[in-house]
Amino acid sequence: MKILSINISEPKKIVFNNKELVSSIYKKPVDGEVEITENGIIGDKQADLSVHGGFEKAVYAYSYSHYKSWSEQMGEDYSNDYGLVGENLTIDDFDEKNLYIGDEVTISNCILKITQPRIPCFKLGIKMNDRKFPQLFSQSGNVGAYMKVLTPGKISKGDEIIITRQESSSMTVYEIMYLLYKDIQNTDQMKRALKISSLTEDIKEKFRERLLKLGDYSSL
Repeated sequence: MKILSINISEPKKIVFNNKELVSSIYKKPVDGEVEITENGIIGDKQADLSVHGGFEKAVYAYSYSHYKSWSEQMGEDYSNDYGLVGENLTIDDFDEKNLYIGDEVTISNCILKITQPRIPCFKLGIKMNDRKFPQLFSQSGNVGAYMKVLTPGKISKGDEIIITRQESSSMTVYEIMYLLYKDIQNTDQMKRALKISSLTEDIKEKFRERLLKLGDYSSL
């Protein structure tokens, strides 16, 4: 895997339905070396830390291989629109079906850990100029992943990404997303996900709430 683009943004005001909102989803590529701390990439800030960012979701990675699919579905050419879905790292082939929650990746002198799939919000629909896009995005499973920073350092466009450690008995990013949006009554798989130490509490809480609604109280 290789970084094709590093994208950042400051929060900015946008107008939607005659209402003023603040968002950091309009990320733009930057040249040269960037510094990564436990809070994310220097120069990149989030507008709503309850949804994006924080220690567990410091860096968002997405696969450039998905750009072609979205170009075909949306009837637009996104081939040069790095930062398309608000990702920090556009990676040549970041495959959700082969990447596991808890995987540790080394980039230059940095080490990051995959913690959860991206959960889209309505602002992604604004960014893509289509209200239905967040649903298309989540149903596709091509959502990318958030990572926490284990070892801060500096990275650059073109850096190789190497998986250096995998968590045993984990699940792929795609499997977690599938449970969240499609296989929504699979109690056994949800309980399996709850045992993954690297999975964020935000996602675990979603599974706990769903298990309770399904009448399974074993996770209490």
